[in-house]
Amino acid sequence: MDSLQDSVLASARERAAAGAWPEVATLLAPRVQARCSMTEDAVLLAEAILYLGEERRAQELLRSVLSEPRTNPDASLHRRAVNMLGVACFALGELDEAVSALNSALELSARDDDPALLAKATNNLGAIANLQGRYEDALWHYRLALPTLQRVGDRRRLAQAYHNIGITFRDTGELDESDEHERRAIEYATEGGDSRLAAMGRVGRGEVALRRGDAELAETTARLACEEFERISDPLNEADALRLVGAACGVQQRYENALDAFDRALALARARGHALAEAETLRDRATVWLARSERARAREDARRAAEIFDRVGAVGEREKLNGLGLG
Repeated sequence: MDSLQDSVLASARERAAAGAWPEVATLLAPRVQARCSMTEDAVLLAEAILYLGEERRAQELLRSVLSEPRTNPDASLHRRAVNMLGVACFALGELDEAVSALNSALELSARDDDPALLAKATNNLGAIANLQGRYEDALWHYRLALPTLQRVGDRRRLAQAYHNIGITFRDTGELDESDEHERRAIEYATEGGDSRLAAMGRVGRGEVALRRGDAELAETTARLACEEFERISDPLNEADALRLVGAACGVQQRYENALDAFDRALALARARGHALAEAETLRDRATVWLARSERARAREDARRAAEIFDRVGAVGEREKLNGLGLG
């Protein structure tokens, strides 16, 4: 690698450390071909486009990289690529492939003594367990990851783990525990300089506020998070925040505002193939149709959401949908 290439990669690493993912993608995209070998350029580009909400593109790049004969002696790149493939598949609702990739990453990390990646893969498997309604398994995975993340001082991953635990406690109705874990997620994200994870934690707290009956606070929190996600080009989390805006407006009986937020969330989710985000938005929009006594529309949204949840094995989310009584 010549000095110019070295300087470009060094610059990309610096920007990745700062969370400047659009800049990373701009730097590295011209250097990575449609089919490429296992290089740091390719793996770092895949990570950048994952953060930018282009999971399908990242998935294609990672599959291409992983299909090539292994000529690079750096096994850590292979492990990272396998883990990121699992993350991409998870976001796209392809849970079987996600679990397979993440379990492979777990095995490789244990074999090669890579505690940081071991914790990441464990955390990701916990998120899948939560989606499937296996809440105790999810908490077990998260609690397994926490000590390692604390030992290596990875504040960003600690923020992600605490946020995930907050989601699980929210799903099991333990709102005080959920809110406390989201608070800790925001603290770690702030310490780690990660505005994306801090905004995710705030959306989590907004979800808790909505369940406690404070729809106005939930809406305000979600709208602020939307602005942050739009600023950093994170369409997946922007869609989730817009979904919360819609749900909060619906509770306040501002139905047109709710439907507008849901429409924007659906447009973002469908443009990037985020199946789970689409299904969750359809589920929540169904509640607004019910409140407006438009039962046929509610039933259609519920049917489409159910198809997605069933396809990806999202048992926990399917159970919430069943609670609407539209089956």
